[in-house]
Amino acid sequence: PYSVTTNVLSADNTDRWSTNIQDARHIDTSNARADFHTYAFEWLPDSITWYIDGRQVRRKTGNGVPVPDKSAKIMMNLWIFEDNWGFGGKEGYNNHYPMESEYEWFRFYQWDGEQTYPCAEMSTSCLTSDDMYLSGNNPCDGIENVGTVYGKPACHVSCHR
Repeated sequence: PYSVTTNVLSADNTDRWSTNIQDARHIDTSNARADFHTYAFEWLPDSITWYIDGRQVRRKTGNGVPVPDKSAKIMMNLWIFEDNWGFGGKEGYNNHYPMESEYEWFRFYQWDGEQTYPCAEMSTSCLTSDDMYLSGNNPCDGIENVGTVYGKPACHVSCHR
């Protein structure tokens, strides 16, 4: 609970995870579970800057893994990556579903320099097939989860409102 991870992923033409497609940094924090915090990032064509409670904690420019120049997904989640206890820590018992995460609110602002993306209806009028691949990760948004993961169908989730 005393760190937050910031990630930049550049996985063009990649179908499997590899450490050379990411630039991750663990940011030391106070107990992130004790109270709500404001997490923000500013993604511009030449940099990404992260903030926690209004304080800049990281700035990424183009060296190493490049700053992505294509549309992407914003993901806020808890997850277990593969079967090696990766994100639950060394203690495998941390990796038990269901996991819970609570978000008080989320807001997205379009960069002033962006002219076409995203379109208001989030349809194929402006989203490419790459945008739609595995994009149905919110079961309540009505977007079908299209695609496979390592040749297997993507997971199925349900919306409970």
